[in-house]
Amino acid sequence: MANDRELSIAHIYSKAMLDLAEEQGAADSLLEELQGLVEYLGLNPDLERFLASPLVDDKDRGAVLEKSFRGKTSDLLLDSLQVVNRKGRLSLLRAIVEGYRAEHRKLRGMVEAHVRTAVPLSDALRARVRESVARHVGRQPILLEKVDPALIGGIVIEVGDEKIDGSVFHKLRELGKALELRASQEIVRSRTDVSQQ
Repeated sequence: MANDRELSIAHIYSKAMLDLAEEQGAADSLLEELQGLVEYLGLNPDLERFLASPLVDDKDRGAVLEKSFRGKTSDLLLDSLQVVNRKGRLSLLRAIVEGYRAEHRKLRGMVEAHVRTAVPLSDALRARVRESVARHVGRQPILLEKVDPALIGGIVIEVGDEKIDGSVFHKLRELGKALELRASQEIVRSRTDVSQQ
């Protein structure tokens, strides 16, 4: 897991890659390639460890990058990887890809919306949720759906730091708090009535 300083450095690389890719009209295709690269490294952990190792010389890593990816990926991706390699930052590759994805979404006016429901969303409800979130935040949402049976029913939507909780569980919890408050107020009121007699 990258620390704050490393995330800042990764952000610089991802922003530079996105700016260059956007100039070339390749921002979307580079995102697909970067995501594919992360998947490929997930299936080849030895290669990922090799590329991230501070014990490996950058020339050796560069040669492996050339052999592994030249002709199989765009020159833009490989050349970007070579720059990151020469700067000794390939260990931040996953953070760079995540930063690129976030910057790409921002550039395209999109935002991630985490949606939890007790049962899977129907297509019609998914469309209504997407439309409501878009209207609320002013950007096109990418729905990241999760089924959580503990919610009993309803929906919880999180966009950034904002949380909209319309779940039955939340409503029951709020009802319980309201009943507790009312009961304690009744007890105080009855004690006051008794003491005044």
